[in-house]
Amino acid sequence: MGQELLYSTIVIEREGSIPVFLQVCNALIKEIQQGRFRPGVKLMGVRSLAALLAVNKKTIEAVYAELEQQQWIVRIPRIGTFVSEKLPETKPKDWASISVRRKEFTQAEASFYDIPSRPDTRTGGLLAIDDGFPDPRLVDHLSIGRSHRSILRVNSYHALLSYTQPYGDIVLREVLVRYLNDTRGIPCQLDNLMITRGSQMAIFLAIQSHLRKGEAAIVSSPGYFGANNALHFLGASVLTVPVDQEGINIEAIEHHCKKRTVKLVYVTPHHHHPTTVTLSPARRMKLLQLAESYGFIILEDDYDYDFHYGNSPILPLSSIDGLQHTVYTGSFSKAIAPALRVGYLLASKNIIEKAAKIRQVIDHQGDTIMERVMASLLQEGEVERMLRRSRKVYKQRRDFFCQQLDTLFSKQLDFRVPEGGLAIWAKLKKPLELEVVAKKALFKRLHLTTAHHHLPHFNALRLGFASLTVREIKERLAILKKVL
Repeated sequence: MGQELLYSTIVIEREGSIPVFLQVCNALIKEIQQGRFRPGVKLMGVRSLAALLAVNKKTIEAVYAELEQQQWIVRIPRIGTFVSEKLPETKPKDWASISVRRKEFTQAEASFYDIPSRPDTRTGGLLAIDDGFPDPRLVDHLSIGRSHRSILRVNSYHALLSYTQPYGDIVLREVLVRYLNDTRGIPCQLDNLMITRGSQMAIFLAIQSHLRKGEAAIVSSPGYFGANNALHFLGASVLTVPVDQEGINIEAIEHHCKKRTVKLVYVTPHHHHPTTVTLSPARRMKLLQLAESYGFIILEDDYDYDFHYGNSPILPLSSIDGLQHTVYTGSFSKAIAPALRVGYLLASKNIIEKAAKIRQVIDHQGDTIMERVMASLLQEGEVERMLRRSRKVYKQRRDFFCQQLDTLFSKQLDFRVPEGGLAIWAKLKKPLELEVVAKKALFKRLHLTTAHHHLPHFNALRLGFASLTVREIKERLAILKKVL
């Protein structure tokens, strides 16, 4: 009976694609490698093992023949089958101690490495109310395809397949300098601009180019988890200030500046992430004055500048400051689709040069062909056409989403209709454990993207509406209603 226990770990998948004899072979080899079958140990006879595993005797004959050929075992006629003495003896692994050591590692690294991962809602039947994503179904893929084909037809396309500079494709940079000047009023030149793989890379490079380990940076609370993660990862001393209906609290920033040297302030002034409020004009001017007085850099993340549904968008801080005390980041991930990883970093020439050197450590250059495609789309007006269409659809979805919130959640949620952006910040009228809410929602196949990221103690949810059709909005909010 004791010997039979040694074989209890061999599990055979009868309907699997791997032949049974190979499954048994691999299982026995694994047991030998892990030290459960030591060199010189006698294995069960063919008949006994066949009976134990409920397989044909010929199958075990094939197993032992294979293992003997690979020199894992030795078969001695009329005596038995033994694990080869020539194998190095290995002690069985102490899995308990290994799991303890692994637990200690994860606890020590929890400040960064325990960031919640985002489930892939495209598979597994999950539904989602996201953080405020665009709808890829609205993308004019034919225009993108035409630009790709056009670029690869020209005789000089081979130059795009070679190495280039870490600053990004020169054609896109030239086009973007004009585009950002025209649409955002930011006075910039080529040496102020770097193309990145999305805005998150731009944020990371901006921080690392300006901030040394231990130096102070200010963020809002609640704030954007992506920037907070980057700051913690790079070893910054992160200070927080509150947010109200006029945006980030400027007096709190000044209070920190009077107590210690602040090197960087991260803001999302157009539509604050996650609360969607717009930084008031008075606070904008005061923040710029503080940057000049105390010598810190304002890292301005303008992640959804293109989406406004009433008045014209408010010009960035960088358009007033002229990149003297500001660094500006953005991307086309919201304007077109998240998979098109084209972002940009606008800053002083000094910061851009540092960022380029840092970038080369992990990524010599971006996707040159995609960057050239983006240049073509901008030049031909395709990006603006896609934005006009998206804005119209997203406004309709925002209005319907808010109508549904009023109808279904008037006693549970308090919110304001956002002037722009792709999401709604909804506060719960009664305190609830958001982690519990998220788990219960997931049990009903609904993933609430921000229940983990957005600080459960704020008792609020950021609900993205742009990526959902009317039918999908009804479906997901009906589930959320049941959960709440």
